[in-house]
Amino acid sequence: MKFIRKMILEIQVVPVKKMMTFIMFFSCILGYVVMALFPYFASEIVNYATTGDICMAFVNTFFLALSYILYESIFYINYYLYSRLQEYYCTSLYDKLFYKIYNSSRTFSLHVDKGRILSLVGDDILNFCLLLDSLTVFLSTIFMVFFVFFLVVKAHLVFALIILISTIFYVLFIIYTTKRYTMHFAEQKKHHDVTNDIYVEELNALKEIKTLPIKDRLERKLQTVLNRYTRAYYKKRKYLVRNKNTSNLFPQYTKVVLYLILLIFLAYFNAKIGLVILIIGYYDQLMECLSELLTSYQEIKEYSISVDRVYDTLNYDDQISSLFGQYSQKEVYGAIDFRRVSYLYNSRYVLNQVNLSIRPNTLNVIVGESGSGKTTLFDLLLRFYPVSEGKIYLDGRDIYDYSSSIYASNITMVKQNPFFYNMSIYQNLRLVNSSKKRQIAACKEVGIHDFIMSLKKNYSTVLRQNARNLSGGQKQLLAIARALLTDAEILLMDDITASLDPKTTNHIVSLLKRLKEDHTILVITNREDLIRIANQIIYLKNGTATCFKNMNDWKKWVDYEESDIL
Repeated sequence: MKFIRKMILEIQVVPVKKMMTFIMFFSCILGYVVMALFPYFASEIVNYATTGDICMAFVNTFFLALSYILYESIFYINYYLYSRLQEYYCTSLYDKLFYKIYNSSRTFSLHVDKGRILSLVGDDILNFCLLLDSLTVFLSTIFMVFFVFFLVVKAHLVFALIILISTIFYVLFIIYTTKRYTMHFAEQKKHHDVTNDIYVEELNALKEIKTLPIKDRLERKLQTVLNRYTRAYYKKRKYLVRNKNTSNLFPQYTKVVLYLILLIFLAYFNAKIGLVILIIGYYDQLMECLSELLTSYQEIKEYSISVDRVYDTLNYDDQISSLFGQYSQKEVYGAIDFRRVSYLYNSRYVLNQVNLSIRPNTLNVIVGESGSGKTTLFDLLLRFYPVSEGKIYLDGRDIYDYSSSIYASNITMVKQNPFFYNMSIYQNLRLVNSSKKRQIAACKEVGIHDFIMSLKKNYSTVLRQNARNLSGGQKQLLAIARALLTDAEILLMDDITASLDPKTTNHIVSLLKRLKEDHTILVITNREDLIRIANQIIYLKNGTATCFKNMNDWKKWVDYEESDIL
């Protein structure tokens, strides 16, 4: 029962509809009680028919028919309530997982594998919802087993003892095989996650797979995981067969013994034929209830693996989301201050005691060698990770004081390889802002509108997966237009001119020069044409930051450092 209490606790990761759940549970018990009337009415029909009281035999036949109708009506209500609860739980869990991913920091994606998320969406959440039905059946059949056994005791004590001994062996065997089955099922789920990961990696690294001699090794890696999955599957199936087939020997042979003893009672102790009907009827019901009880127990053990996975994922503590406050000042000017900010990763300071002051409506470029902390600076500003030391302020207030919605609406990022959904240009932009007028204005501002209008379907043109039907420069311009639609005051640009042709690069440089009049812009770049127009150059090296007002001062500093090293 401790295990069942744990499952009931974990189900409450979604608010429970108590009244509907209670009615479903109560209707299940009521249906089983009505089912217990079947053998009684059947035995009474036989008893009255054999004694010549045909009238009472017909009365009991009517009550038997009525009990069948009542039984089906009760379970019709039960199934309806179950369907409603399933819909509620599935919808709630998918929503919670979506917002969990959205509200979590980067540590969530680092510690929770993509393969696991795919398994949650495709399998585990559905199993989580099925658990409620299995729990209802399990708890209600426990009641039914005791109730039917009590009726058997009342009918005849000798047969009750025979049934009890057989039932104990039957239950112990099922519990053992279920435990082994569940263990191998959990192992199978783990290998399934790894298999999902391999296919996700294959999609993400398709170019490398096609251009490097790594296909055979990757295939061997996949085959190794599949072999482990298969071994776990066959071990699971072995115990499932024992559970479903071998275990049936107990009730089947017990029924043979019951028939033999009942024949002896009929021959030598003048027992009524109705006793045979009653005992066999109750025994069949008891075995049916035990079968449902043990099947639901096995399902609970199986589904509990999915429940644990869903529960652990939804309750994953990324140690940062809880830091976010509720400050909801919508108007942000864009003044950013880093005060003695440090970030420690794997016992190494990626950033160490960084002090920066970034004024509103300025263009700030961040330069430095690979690994100097440029991307980490953006990640901290985006609140992907908590700072190890120091504070970051936005308009004089700690960035962690802001609510998630307010902060996200005031700071946005354009990546070097922006992502677009497999839908039309209009629909992609509509995700950010539904006003088509605003979309067109933003596209005109960045200079992508004329190109879009030259397409056959204009803004209705469907972008292939991640906009493969656009060039790199067109994707960047569309990404900037999308960023402007957010009305964010602060724009972060991560090396957006890398790998672009000179014409597009010059256009983006001119665009950023205009945009800084209304935005605070931070750009990671090593391009001199961008550095030249910057209001501030932030030079990162070995985790420390040095600020310069113009390119000449920065170059002198770099030259001095290099001469000092020599």
